[in-house]
Amino acid sequence: MTTFSITERYLDGQHGPMRYWESAPPRGTPLLLIHGYGALIEHWRAVIRPIATRHTLYALDLYFFGRSAIPAARPGRRLWAEQVAELIATVCPEPAVVVGHSLGGMVACQLAADFPQLVRGLVLVASTGLNDPQNQPSDFDNAVFSVIRSTGIGELLAGAVGNRWGARQGLLSAYYRKERVTPDLVDRFAEPLQRPGGARAYLAVTRSFPELFLHLAPGAISAPTLLIWGQHDRSVPPALADYFRRTLIPQAEIAIIPESGHCPFDETPDAFLATLLPWVARLPDVRPATPTP
Repeated sequence: MTTFSITERYLDGQHGPMRYWESAPPRGTPLLLIHGYGALIEHWRAVIRPIATRHTLYALDLYFFGRSAIPAARPGRRLWAEQVAELIATVCPEPAVVVGHSLGGMVACQLAADFPQLVRGLVLVASTGLNDPQNQPSDFDNAVFSVIRSTGIGELLAGAVGNRWGARQGLLSAYYRKERVTPDLVDRFAEPLQRPGGARAYLAVTRSFPELFLHLAPGAISAPTLLIWGQHDRSVPPALADYFRRTLIPQAEIAIIPESGHCPFDETPDAFLATLLPWVARLPDVRPATPTP
């Protein structure tokens, strides 16, 4: 029987403490998990243990989310990419396979472009970050963003939805399999909103949405890449996977997970693992060979 432990730690980073989990003992290729908007480490709950039986696993809370610090700096893709790079450089013994979900996928892309020496492989799960002309925000979405960015009104809205009810509504809108939105999951998402400054931190990120796009040329990301999407993702439509491959990462492979929405690692964890783990196992060994005497 494979045994392992998972320990919660904090790293004092450039913009304050960041919470992360680390599995032990070391084994296989290290995998680092980056959550999406409004989420935290625990969103990976269904796949953390199976991954840790084969790989050294790391997962972190991005700044502004979970239990990591709420910096004075403005949220953005480079701030988060630098946060993840600092974690990998400090705690990982070698380059990691980086798995990013939604907003975390955008962060993973920026990381792979800016710090390629730290990324052995890239897995984007329903990633945001590209401005696809075929999937532009609706007039309603633009009106909502306009209201959220309004001083005063945005704060009122953050107070109204920055609670358990708001967390549940957000999860239900993202999940195809509604039964997976359990009370425990809702509680996990709602807890960080209740900490001092929590709702305002999420509001700061929400107000930055119109600027959270990648500005990378095709070929800027050289790492082997896997794009995983849920078949019924209404938040980030599966057609965006092909757009990522055509416009940014031509070497990417695409896998569509049936019976899943925006969060396939939690909605259909077995199918997600059956896609992720064999792909990681096929990655070429880029570690230096042992010198011969």
